[in-house]
Amino acid sequence: MRRCDGFSILELIIVIVVVAVAAVGIGAAFAYMSRSLALNEDLQRASQVAQECGEHILSRARPPRGHYAAVPVPGSTLCDGMAAAGFNRTVNVSAMVAAAPLCAAGWNCKRVQISVTKGTAAVEVNFMIVQY
Repeated sequence: MRRCDGFSILELIIVIVVVAVAAVGIGAAFAYMSRSLALNEDLQRASQVAQECGEHILSRARPPRGHYAAVPVPGSTLCDGMAAAGFNRTVNVSAMVAAAPLCAAGWNCKRVQISVTKGTAAVEVNFMIVQY
């Protein structure tokens, strides 16, 4: 009787199936990580665009250029040209009622809302400026 060394065809097919299943799992994980990385990059860039716009609005109001009452309502032209390619930016500036809980009587208060979006990535920055 001869002794056969090596693998049978059945063993070889089982190994190929196991390796194929593992490759599909690794490929799916890689695709998920790639989408997650792209979304995180978009969120980071959107945050940067929103913060730059906020700093621009605050710089318009600092002396010697002016004061916070000079920030226009509505602020549709604020930060024009600051959004990166593919990002949509909206700026809403609204006057707050004097003697409201956050705005004492005699103060000129404005609420600034900056929204930056790209696909499913969305960032919103809110702050209040006060001239007292």
